[in-house]
Amino acid sequence: MQFSEDALKYVNLGINSEIAAYVFYKHAGSIVKEKELQETLLKLAGDEKGHFLSLEDLYDRNVRSEMWAPYKDILGKEGLPDIDELVQDTHKELLSRIRGIATKREVLEMALSLEKEAVALFSDASAKSTNPEIRKVFDFLTGFERNHVQLIEKELANL
Repeated sequence: MQFSEDALKYVNLGINSEIAAYVFYKHAGSIVKEKELQETLLKLAGDEKGHFLSLEDLYDRNVRSEMWAPYKDILGKEGLPDIDELVQDTHKELLSRIRGIATKREVLEMALSLEKEAVALFSDASAKSTNPEIRKVFDFLTGFERNHVQLIEKELANL
């Protein structure tokens, strides 16, 4: 299948976004002290890792002529990969705030803003996709990110 230029742009944006979110949640999970919040952040990290692997697989099947994927190999292993340069500036700023005196509410609000950005990214990608298979992937990711929004909103409501 041939990717349109827009589809390729969104797949790449999605890959970068999911890696950055994964690294953010892993770092945030190691910074916060509250066990429940740590578990939530690490669950989100695992989900983002899965999203990355799905997008990377889509890219592999449709674009790559040579099958090598250093980030995919790195993310396939246990532990936090050393890919801090891929943490977006927004994520770096949020991590520095968490290291300060961030409350559980503040950490969850940061996570909520990141998840809402992901919903917007994947919704936009789906709307602009002309290929039904690619649209289906972006719709799936949009739904998954919406579930993250609901999970975080529920946590916030319980505070």
